[in-house]
Amino acid sequence: MTTGRGRSIRWVLLLLVLGGARAGAQSLDQRIPGLFGGTFNTSVSPLGQTDLQRSRVADRFRGLSATLSSAHSQIPLPSASGAFRFEFDDDLDSYVRRDQSLGPTIAERAETLGARTWAFSTSYTHIDFDSLEGESLGALRSSQPALSQSYLAGLPVSDRVRAQDNTLDTKLNLSLAFDQFFVTAAYGITDSIDASMSLSLVRVHLKGIADAQISDPNGDQGAYFTFSQKGLVVGGSGPICSHDFRCSHDEFDSTKFGTGDIFLRSKWHFMDTEYADLAMAGVLSIPTGNADDFLGFHDPTFTPWFIASKNFGRFSPHLNLGYALRSGKDVSQAQWIAGGDLFAFKWLTLTADFLGFHDDKRDGINDDVLQSAVGFKLNPFDQWVIAGTFQFPLNNDGLRSNVIYSAQIEYAF
Repeated sequence: MTTGRGRSIRWVLLLLVLGGARAGAQSLDQRIPGLFGGTFNTSVSPLGQTDLQRSRVADRFRGLSATLSSAHSQIPLPSASGAFRFEFDDDLDSYVRRDQSLGPTIAERAETLGARTWAFSTSYTHIDFDSLEGESLGALRSSQPALSQSYLAGLPVSDRVRAQDNTLDTKLNLSLAFDQFFVTAAYGITDSIDASMSLSLVRVHLKGIADAQISDPNGDQGAYFTFSQKGLVVGGSGPICSHDFRCSHDEFDSTKFGTGDIFLRSKWHFMDTEYADLAMAGVLSIPTGNADDFLGFHDPTFTPWFIASKNFGRFSPHLNLGYALRSGKDVSQAQWIAGGDLFAFKWLTLTADFLGFHDDKRDGINDDVLQSAVGFKLNPFDQWVIAGTFQFPLNNDGLRSNVIYSAQIEYAF
């Protein structure tokens, strides 16, 4: 048994075991859970026994793929409706463009393109994630017992008393950014039915810097810790890290770029009433992106949508209600968009929307994500349209960005 203040207990914390996997080959979804080798190996050196634990700050991201389902949904899929509608003029014996609002930037309106009308667009969205459940990604913290209760129970009483208050403290500075590009083609099959296909390219940048140390909050010299293998700190600073091998460090910086999912969509404008024009739409995403690198979803997703909109002079309100049917790994999700667009000038439409995302998986992450959005559509000449949208969070739920930027260029004929 170890006794006396001058004879401290020796602990050995084995960190950063990568299991033989090369860092460059590791998928993004394993980067955060793999910090410090995925587990902490803590032991009392005189006993030679080990106690395996996971870092709690890294454990929060083991379901990051599912958490990102909501984030992917906040990236606006280019509208199949297009900014213009063309109708046949019997007197001119040709199709002419209707004088109307250029339409919403994020939502869908009930109106379709019109028969034999094409629309092509390209769009770009950038997201820098800033927080997780209201906690800054740049300052994530976790504190957990250095030893589990079962391991402490096997120690001599004097060692147990000094060791039970020791904590394993971890700091994680994380940055996560998305860039997504869409190329979309839409076609008016009839005056009431159109369809579109969107191809996507995605760039994901994930960077993490993590530091771990064992603290003795009561200062009773309950333990003297050393670190071995990769990541040990020698010649550090501070009351703990100034002691060699008492702290450890791990980090990664990875970028993935590749094809995202393919999106197929069709819309049927089935009814006009005095107060609302009604349509139904369906969106099928085909998982061509690598889900392990957050480039797309794991399995196909089908989202049926109910769409209501109406032009009241220069103002056009709209409502979209949808439900994304996904596998359990990606998490199914109810979605809604409510807002309107203002026909300010023939060449300018202003938009405002509220968005909601409600996850079926009640795990405390992304249960109710609320966003606001403002945007514009500009028709500089001919059938060209330039659009921009800015989204802002209305609550702290989920993995969030302080602002989401989107831009789009469209041409219809």
